[in-house]
Amino acid sequence: MQDLLKTIRTIAKKQDFQGILKEANDLKQFSQPNNWLDVVVLGQFKAGKSSLINSFLRRDVLPMGVLPVTAIITRLVYGSEEHVVITKLDGSKFEISINELSAYVTEKENPENEKEVYLVDIELPELKGFEKLRLIDTPGLGSAFKHNTAVTENWFNKIGAAFVVISAAQPLSENDLEVIRTAAEQSPEVYIVLSKTDLLSKKEVEEVMSFLVTKTREAVDRKFRIFPYTIKDKTGKFRNEIQTTVLDHLAKHLEETQLSIYRHKMEHLRKLTKSYLEIRLNLASKAESERMALKNKILDEQMKLNFIRKELLYIARSYQDSTRKELENQLLKQHLQPLRNWLAKEFNAQFDQWKGNLNKVSRNYEKWLKEGMAQALDKIEKEEHDFANELLANAQNHLNNYITHFRERLNHRINEVLHVQLPEEDFQVKVEPLEKPDIVTSWAFESHIDLLWFLIPMPLLRNTFRKNFAKQLPDEAEKNLRRLISILTKNINKAINKSHDEALHYITGKLESIEHLLAEQHSGEEEIRNYLNQLSD
Repeated sequence: MQDLLKTIRTIAKKQDFQGILKEANDLKQFSQPNNWLDVVVLGQFKAGKSSLINSFLRRDVLPMGVLPVTAIITRLVYGSEEHVVITKLDGSKFEISINELSAYVTEKENPENEKEVYLVDIELPELKGFEKLRLIDTPGLGSAFKHNTAVTENWFNKIGAAFVVISAAQPLSENDLEVIRTAAEQSPEVYIVLSKTDLLSKKEVEEVMSFLVTKTREAVDRKFRIFPYTIKDKTGKFRNEIQTTVLDHLAKHLEETQLSIYRHKMEHLRKLTKSYLEIRLNLASKAESERMALKNKILDEQMKLNFIRKELLYIARSYQDSTRKELENQLLKQHLQPLRNWLAKEFNAQFDQWKGNLNKVSRNYEKWLKEGMAQALDKIEKEEHDFANELLANAQNHLNNYITHFRERLNHRINEVLHVQLPEEDFQVKVEPLEKPDIVTSWAFESHIDLLWFLIPMPLLRNTFRKNFAKQLPDEAEKNLRRLISILTKNINKAINKSHDEALHYITGKLESIEHLLAEQHSGEEEIRNYLNQLSD
């Protein structure tokens, strides 16, 4: 196997296959037995990845909650003492306490990774039973995890074993299938965890698991072991089944498992290298004019970057243009009048409790309005969270479909012209977290008339001020609801922009790779055939 890896690296260097060379270099870590095996936990945002790892630790170490965490890899391994080390993008390291972890890995406390964290390593005594395993949390990265960013650096190539966590609340989306496909490319040790099974009846769980078996086999042509799981499992039954069936087995047969994973990765890389060489072989005997003709046939006007750039931009903008209108139709119709009614009711209940002069009553009103509005809008935002995410998902699904059709057209033309079938490759734009909106309310008075409280006979004018405050509430409700709509619009459109950029980056890289393959030959026909024979042997 090491000879094959050496052969692939030599071919990649000679032929200038940079992507293959990168994967081959990543594979070097699997060529020799390591002290531990990386067990990566994958899945969509809120699927239950962190809670699964926490269940193995028997304590809540990794942050959980409504807001997603940033795209930071967290590795957990056994240590005799609790120890947390942060590695930054510039390579510098420092230690923190376990209680400070959320300040570095959550979107709320480290938005868009402004603290430039690259990696978090945690040593815990609780992993005493898993000394040979390193658990890796991959927060909400989905299948985009295998593509370069400054943070992930192609971590997908470094998978040992993998758990793909799928929520029973929304079992098996297309994104889930993409994650499973990509993980299956990299490892024979891939397991599926159906989380949040407490949301379903026992019969429904069985039906969903049967559905997952069928659909994953259709998508990947492979049968996966599926485990039900819920954090409400008080007996530890589900956790123990995963532990004894998978984790204990992996640790007990470490070297055998590592060798199996290494062979699996090598076979995937061998097929990819062979496909690239076959393209070069088809072109080896052809003159420059013929190569250009074939290149033009494969990369015609509809495959040119300028054309694709315009189409992707049109897709993104068409969804962005309708975001605010969709949100206004949903939020204003569903929540404006109920919000006004709730504020009026709460105001009447609270006003009689506010005693003292006009200044004190005004401050009480302002405090109540800000806190009450924040509470009400927070509830509305949570109720409409799925709707907002659906608007984003619709745009991302359209971009994903475009990428899928682009990849299919490109592969079809390569096969049609050169009679070479490239290995399947999957890519999905990733889901971006939506920011939490803030709440702004007005003063009780446009000017501080209440500072003249000593001139105002409050007992006589109390009802007048009650009416004045009550009169402001409908406008406050609409103003803040529209503010919520504006912030959600901004967040969704910002996420659509990122998804557009990611899709364009992928297609640009793909076209550059194909153009490079179709460029001037680095070797003659005989040398390429020799390389193909070496790979076949």
